[in-house]
Amino acid sequence: MPDDYPDTVNMASGIAVTFEPQLRVAKISGKQEDDILYVPTHWHEYHDEIIAVREGKLKVTLGSEVKICTPETGDVFIPRGVPHSLESFKGVSCVFTESTNPKDFDTKEVFFRNLLAMPGGLSASLLPAMQVYYYGDIYPVFPIHFSWLEKAFVIVLGGYLAPLLGYRVRYGTLKKA
Repeated sequence: MPDDYPDTVNMASGIAVTFEPQLRVAKISGKQEDDILYVPTHWHEYHDEIIAVREGKLKVTLGSEVKICTPETGDVFIPRGVPHSLESFKGVSCVFTESTNPKDFDTKEVFFRNLLAMPGGLSASLLPAMQVYYYGDIYPVFPIHFSWLEKAFVIVLGGYLAPLLGYRVRYGTLKKA
C-alpha cells in the first residue's frame, strides 16, 4: 500500500472511515451539529457486501425492505445485484463495518479513496462521480430500476466521456508504484 494513503479519512463532519485489511470501519459521532451518513441507493455487479453494526444503529434498505440494524441484529448480507442504501440517524453515534465477498475485492477501498479524493468531495459533479463508480463496481438506481440502463449510464459517462474530457481517478491501485 502506498505510504500516502492514510488509514483513516474524514468523509464529512463527524464521519470517518478507517481502512483495515479487507474491512472498512465507519464511525459516526452522532453530535447534533454533525452530518448524517447517507449512501444513496445503488447496486454492485461483482461483489456482495456484509454490513455489521458494532455500536449504535443504522438504517439499511435492502431492495424494498427497511431494517434498523444494531449490534444485536448480526451481519446484514447484501447480495450482488440487489439495490441498497445506508443511512445513519441524526444525533445517534454509530460504528459499523463493511466488507465484501469475495474477501480480496480490494476495488472497494480504491473506490472509497477515489470518491473522497474527487475535486469537490462528495458533492462533485456527475462525470467524476460516475468515473469513480465505473472503476468501483457501483451503479446508481434510477426511479424505475433497469440494471442494464444504470450500467450503461455509468459505462458511457464514467468509462468513456469522463476520460475523454480529461477526468482521471486519483488512485488506480493500492499497490506501490
